[in-house]
Amino acid sequence: MYTTTILTTLLATLAAASPYPRQTPVQTNFLLVATSQCPSTSNSSALADVSATSLFDPFNQKNYLLRLIAPGYGSLPRFNLTNGDLQSVAPGIEGVGVYEYNSTGGVAEGDELMFSPSAEPAGNLALKNGYLLTVDGEEEGWTICDGQLEESVIYWKGNDSSCELTYIHAVQDAPY
Repeated sequence: MYTTTILTTLLATLAAASPYPRQTPVQTNFLLVATSQCPSTSNSSALADVSATSLFDPFNQKNYLLRLIAPGYGSLPRFNLTNGDLQSVAPGIEGVGVYEYNSTGGVAEGDELMFSPSAEPAGNLALKNGYLLTVDGEEEGWTICDGQLEESVIYWKGNDSSCELTYIHAVQDAPY
């Protein structure tokens, strides 16, 4: 009994002493950021190599992509996670109308993270520990790759030579 109490106290102390304090888990109304850091922090600006993300449409196409966006943005999309799919409200092509965009069902290796302005089948996305975006439970595999319009686009296990590994975090506040 005494050993269990000491072990419990020791584990609680170690968790509290972590250099990476956990943020409050979220499932609704969050921003997505890309970072080279897996552990979360309560201040998104303190994440290593952090970048905000935004939906965009590279060629006036129906489906939007997720890209990195530098400081100076006007606003950032907020997301919800339901039934394995990410959802966000955004203006339509060329700013006409406002639609709910949904990630396009199951994300597979080599796919861009795409969003459609229509209902989509159940997906395979989740938030591990309430903050780390996963595909089928895997958090390692997100990549930032060069897009066709010189944009940095989010892929799942992108295999182009331009791709760099990243983690995608759900956060409450903009990183910069």
